[in-house]
Amino acid sequence: MSHALGASWFSALLLGAAISWSAVQAQDAELMADFRHRPPEMVVEGQRFSGPLKEIMEEAAAKVGYRVNWRLAPFSRSLHGLESGDVDIVPRTIRNEQREAFVAYLGPIAVQQKDILFLVKKGRERSIRRYEDLHEVSVGVKRKTAYFPRFDKDSAIDKRVTGGDDFVLARMFIGGRFDTVAILDQTAIESALAGYGFRDYAYADYRHRQRIGNYYGMSRRSSHSARYPALQKALADMVASGRVAEIFTGYGLPAPEH
Repeated sequence: MSHALGASWFSALLLGAAISWSAVQAQDAELMADFRHRPPEMVVEGQRFSGPLKEIMEEAAAKVGYRVNWRLAPFSRSLHGLESGDVDIVPRTIRNEQREAFVAYLGPIAVQQKDILFLVKKGRERSIRRYEDLHEVSVGVKRKTAYFPRFDKDSAIDKRVTGGDDFVLARMFIGGRFDTVAILDQTAIESALAGYGFRDYAYADYRHRQRIGNYYGMSRRSSHSARYPALQKALADMVASGRVAEIFTGYGLPAPEH
C-alpha cells in the first residue's frame, strides 16, 4: 500500500469514526417522550401538541442540553415503552407500587387535588353513595390507569370492563355496557362525551378524595445515565423559582401547589 493510499484510508476511517460518534452523541442528547390528550395540561389538536406539561419538560431539558422528541401514544403503550426503555419520558405518570420497578419519577412539579369520580346516567347519582356500593355495579375503567390502591386491588369489584381510552369508554357508557365509569380526568371524559353529543350524565354521590403528585415518569433504563439527576435538578429549580407556576398561569390555569 502506498503512503498516499494509506493516509487516505486512515483519514476515511477517522471521518467514519467521527460521524458515528456524532450520531451517538446526538442520540444521547434526545429524549423520546410520549404525549396524550389530557386537557387542560396536555392538549392535542390535530398534529399540534400543547400545554404546560410539554412546555415545562422542554424548558427543563433545554437547560441541561437535551431536546425532546414527542410522539402521540395511548398511556398503555407509553407504560410499555417506559418498561422496555423505548420511551424516556411520559408526563402525568401517577406513582404506584407496580410501576416503581421500571419507572423513576421526576418531580413532583405540583401537588394537586385529583379526586376519583364515578360517572353515571342522570338520575342514578344515589346508586353509588359509599365505596362498598361499587361491589354491586359494573364499572368501566381505562386500561393501565392507576386510580387509588383500594380500588385498584379490590377483587370484589368483579364486574370491571376495560376500555383503551376516553372515547372508547364514553361510547361504551352511552351504549350501556356498564353502570358507571371510574374517572381520573374529568375534562377528558366530558370532552369525549361532548364529541358524541351526549349530555345525559352526572356524577355519583360517592367520590374518592385524594391529593397526588404531578410527576413525569422516566424509564429506569434512561435514569441510570446523567439524564435523571440533571433533569430532576432543572425541574426542582423551576419549581423553586416560580417558573412552573408562571407557565401554568400563562395557559390560564391556577398556579399549582408544591
